[in-house]
Amino acid sequence: MISTLRERPDRSQSGFGADLLEALTAGTELINTGRAADGDGLRAVADVQAFGDRYGFHGIPAGPADMARLRAHRARLDDIAAACESGDDEAAITMLNALLAETGAIPQIVAHDGRGPHIHVSRPEAPMADRIAAHLAMGLGELVVAGESQRVRSCASPTCRDVFVDLSRNRSRRYCDSRTCGNRLHVAAYRARRSAAG
Repeated sequence: MISTLRERPDRSQSGFGADLLEALTAGTELINTGRAADGDGLRAVADVQAFGDRYGFHGIPAGPADMARLRAHRARLDDIAAACESGDDEAAITMLNALLAETGAIPQIVAHDGRGPHIHVSRPEAPMADRIAAHLAMGLGELVVAGESQRVRSCASPTCRDVFVDLSRNRSRRYCDSRTCGNRLHVAAYRARRSAAG
């Protein structure tokens, strides 16, 4: 279905906290549902609900309006990711601020479900789509503020369009998943070399 961070490093490897890693994972997953070659990954309200449940957006059920709204937010998040990837922090900041304002982001500190204090970006009664978009926008915003926006990348495989966040120390990741996209290209290159040598 999606390409997320997949190779999840812990905080000691990446320097990013659990909340930020979760927001970035969810953000890449959501963006990639729109980039999927097999069509839209948000086909029904149940898909929106499942996404929200997977990332802890509890409180109100998703409805038909959330599906349309989340698709629109997803397109904007994809534009923000593209601005980050190209190094256009000014454009990313403008788009992030607009999205946060539109979703009614109001940061507050909460503790629930056995988790210690952490920040929620929106009120629990806000529409599901707005809660999700605000949280994911804040994740991208934290990267921009930290000067790390160019960690957002598109997979280098010519057959994959997925976006990912490069959390490697030397920022050298090229593929959304080295086990699939990376391996596929390495095997193809190896076979081409063998064929040329033979």
